[in-house]
Amino acid sequence: MKRGAIIGIVAGAVVVVAAGAGIAWWLLRGETVEQAAERYVQALEDGDRETLEGFLAGDDSRDHVLDLFDGASGHISAASVSPPLDDNSFRVEVTLDGQPGVIGFLLAQESGTWRLAADSLAQIDISSSLGDSAQVGGVTVPLGATLALPAVYPIAPAPADLLDGGVSVAVTNETPVSVNLEASLTPEATAIAQEQLDAYAAVCAEPVTAVPAHCGLRVPWGADLTALSSLDFRIEKTPQVTLAADATSFAATGGQIVATARGTARSGGDGAFTYRADDWSLYGDVMFEDDQMVLAVR
Repeated sequence: MKRGAIIGIVAGAVVVVAAGAGIAWWLLRGETVEQAAERYVQALEDGDRETLEGFLAGDDSRDHVLDLFDGASGHISAASVSPPLDDNSFRVEVTLDGQPGVIGFLLAQESGTWRLAADSLAQIDISSSLGDSAQVGGVTVPLGATLALPAVYPIAPAPADLLDGGVSVAVTNETPVSVNLEASLTPEATAIAQEQLDAYAAVCAEPVTAVPAHCGLRVPWGADLTALSSLDFRIEKTPQVTLAADATSFAATGGQIVATARGTARSGGDGAFTYRADDWSLYGDVMFEDDQMVLAVR
């Protein structure tokens, strides 16, 4: 019994060693370029970031491209990979966003790993009627050219919660994809601009020793005082914002504010005088920078 058990264990060990040797031989043999191409295309179909990461060079642009891909709204399907050409380039017929398309790519080995050639990425050229940025798959990018993996991407003017005009674009790398965004203000934009204006008005109304600039305030204290020592304000109503139809300027009108000026009275001694304005107004420009709206008071 003992000898049989020993023989059985030895036989099992031989089988394991043989299997292990087979695995080692396969690993040494490596992945063919055809296998790598199939794996890359399958990762595009599955939205598999981890696998795609291995095909991209390890620099800052890799994470950017993968972040965009994470926000894609659709991926390729029904892919048919043609045999490679002599330079290890591939042509793949796919379905993307319900339409037939073609993607091409070239693989090259780096330290035994198949990598995607840089010019195998797709290029999206984005312009917008407003702002200097757009959101691609939820990632804010500067207007102009941005690189991406083949997929369907939602592209919107930035900031997306203030500007309408988003589109969905099927992106392959056959030719650069041009996207022109016709941006317009969302209904929420005025309310958010009002919040910014209210905060600005509150700063304008802080106690000071001189009439603050760029606040739309004119306090005629010189009619009653020869010298001003302090100004205190009380806001009764902040100016109400109206954004221009082209979203490039704003007018905030109808504000009400009370100012109390203290200093040396013209009649002699200390004096305090109160002034009221029922037409307090602020005007300025509207800019969209990165993912925010900026009001610049004139």
